[in-house]
Amino acid sequence: MQLIFSILPDNLPEKDINNAFSPEVDDVRGMQFSGQNLQKVDLRGCDVDQCRFSNCRFIQCRMENFRFGDVVFESCDLSNLQLPDCSFHRVAFRNCKLSGAVFSSSMFRDTAFQHVVAPYTNFLGSNWKNCLWRSCDFTEAFFAESIFASLVLEESRLIRADFSRSKLGCVDYRSCDIRGIHWELSQLKGSTVSYEQAVELVEAVGIIVQ
Repeated sequence: MQLIFSILPDNLPEKDINNAFSPEVDDVRGMQFSGQNLQKVDLRGCDVDQCRFSNCRFIQCRMENFRFGDVVFESCDLSNLQLPDCSFHRVAFRNCKLSGAVFSSSMFRDTAFQHVVAPYTNFLGSNWKNCLWRSCDFTEAFFAESIFASLVLEESRLIRADFSRSKLGCVDYRSCDIRGIHWELSQLKGSTVSYEQAVELVEAVGIIVQ
């Protein structure tokens, strides 16, 4: 699988994040935001295209039904950010904090999570296609009732994550920590696990391996 990203220009103009994201604005395009805080906003229905966020914090914010395309979040703190019913197309999250964020019913296409810390994050009913999770921590994240297609996992922690009633597709879990995941063995049809992981999985349902 090859992720396809557009290349953002190096000379994107620096803008004020609080002026760019306001109830009067429904299109944010071709901007860069560095070292800024967005606080206490409740916004709906905005298109965000070809933007870069670097070292930004989102504090007590809700951004519902946003459409992100060709966007990079780098070293940002999105902890507890509310992002329900959003779409992410060719988006990269790099070295970000997403602890407790809400992405319920959101759609991800050609999107990469790299070195992301995202325990307790809510992805209920999300939809994923052609995405990458690399060196991420999704401990106790909630992915119930989600759909995955062409997901690549690399050295990520999924400890006690909840994939109940999700369609997982064919995923290679061998480099990941999958201890205590909530799922049914039938959901793993076509997936790849290591011998040690296979033993843990069958022992978890009461089968003795000798």
